[in-house]
Amino acid sequence: MLETDNPLVREYFWQLLGEDGLKIMENIPDGVGEITDETIAKLSDTKLTAVRKVLYVFYESRIAEYRTERDDNTGWITYWWKFNHNNIKKMMGAEADAALGGLREKLEYEINGEFYRCQCQRVLFEEAAEKDFWCEECESHFEYFENGNLIKELEKQIKELEKWKKKIRRN
Repeated sequence: MLETDNPLVREYFWQLLGEDGLKIMENIPDGVGEITDETIAKLSDTKLTAVRKVLYVFYESRIAEYRTERDDNTGWITYWWKFNHNNIKKMMGAEADAALGGLREKLEYEINGEFYRCQCQRVLFEEAAEKDFWCEECESHFEYFENGNLIKELEKQIKELEKWKKKIRRN
């Protein structure tokens, strides 16, 4: 139903919900319009509280929405859930964009900064110079820190995320 056979969507659900949440989603039948949380719990052989937890994560991500129905005789409220398939890839793309923004910002900071490190922290040149290259916290000297490997790692993460984002669009 929610494309759990698609490896990209499956990975996204796994990161969003964990293994138990993924198991719950795999047991929702294809083509169902609306379904109750109780039915999902029975189908996935899972506690109702766990199912509701997963559904509320989806609700917050705008992948699912619900309506309520009150039984006039018992006063019991039933939650009817339906899933917005179009929002799955939109949310995946939006999260990828947010992560890319953060990585690019961090990369720029690393490229433009000159860093020094003692035993307990890493600081910019300006802060190390203000402290006469001496850290009072660990009582050691600040020494130049080469961040080239960190820059390469950030660039690698950005490329991987951009590649993942292109896969989302294609699938």
